Amino acid sequence: MLAILFITWSTGVVMTGYALWLGATPAVLAALGALPSVGQLAAPLALFVRGSRKGLSVLLAGGGRALFAGVLILPLLPEHLRLPGLLLVAALSQLVVAPVNVLWTSWMADLVPDKERGRYFGFRNAFLGLVGTLGNLAAGSLIDHLGKPWGFLLVLFVGVGAGVSAVFLLRRQFEPPLSAAPPRLAELLAPFSDRRFRGFLGFVVLFMGAVATGSSFVVPLFLQYDHMTFAQVGLWTVISASCGLIVGPLWGRIADRAGHWRVLLWTSSVAAVVLPTLWLLGGPGRLQTIWAAAICDPLAWAGLGTALTNIALQSTVPEKRNVYLALYWMAFAVGGVLGSLLGGTLGSLYHSTGGPALLGPSPYHLPIVVSMGLRLSAVFYLSWRIRRNLLLEPR
Repeated sequence: MLAILFITWSTGVVMTGYALWLGATPAVLAALGALPSVGQLAAPLALFVRGSRKGLSVLLAGGGRALFAGVLILPLLPEHLRLPGLLLVAALSQLVVAPVNVLWTSWMADLVPDKERGRYFGFRNAFLGLVGTLGNLAAGSLIDHLGKPWGFLLVLFVGVGAGVSAVFLLRRQFEPPLSAAPPRLAELLAPFSDRRFRGFLGFVVLFMGAVATGSSFVVPLFLQYDHMTFAQVGLWTVISASCGLIVGPLWGRIADRAGHWRVLLWTSSVAAVVLPTLWLLGGPGRLQTIWAAAICDPLAWAGLGTALTNIALQSTVPEKRNVYLALYWMAFAVGGVLGSLLGGTLGSLYHSTGGPALLGPSPYHLPIVVSMGLRLSAVFYLSWRIRRNLLLEPR
């Protein structure tokens, strides 16, 4: 719960609002949205460090979150250094924390039985989603009350404290013993000969790239085009998380029975078609579809994230799990970086080619439209891969 408050505030609505207050352009917003993906390029380093997964997770998570405190001094810098400083601090924090995704996921996979993993992570992710969005609601109300930048600075200060405090609780979690030598080159390349996993990585690159093309602009669309307050955006996330608390465990049970591949197809279809459509239909004084999107959002993401991780976990035997997880996070990173570059380019076109007459009513509409088209392409690719995989012999 403490960790999710830090993650939510340092990468979500609060961070986006802080960047906008500092004067962020669409290109800067896209770069900021890309940083978690850029950080994941360092995830494979987890394969080459020695020591316990718990010890390394505590050290890297605590250190990376403490580094993020640097964003609190940005208002003291000359104006031209504030946005570069924001990107630098956020990038360093993400790079330090990145290997934890591999270490922590491998560690937790050893604690949760395979047959219960869908239900467990479905409930866990839904519950933490609710915690994060209640945090967003509280943060939004505080920012609206205190004003800018003091509201942002107080929330981010509390977030850093919560994130660092979380590692002291993580130290109390049991860690099953694991002894693994750094992988050889042949072991790193072996997963690419697995046709199922290779197709999965292709989908991750395509879909995460499609998502990243427009995801950095959804909150700015709500705030600057739809004229929602921070409190309203916080309420939006609460509605989404509350629905997720019901839908998340349900998707987990469905996945344990029907399989994570099918859940991935169903949920990615919702994320590709329903969500962008509802965002784009909204506007100033027309928030009905925006609120509807809050209900539909967990129909996609409450199952999609869990399905992605579990497919990566189930693609191999435990002894080779870390290599597969590292490649999964690399695919996630490559897609995110490429998508953010495309989104930033599309968003910047608004001010250089005539604005509303050509590219929609805001800088954020075109990237979201393109994101929708790319998401649909990724879903068609996934459907084709699933049909092809069904012809393969079972493992």
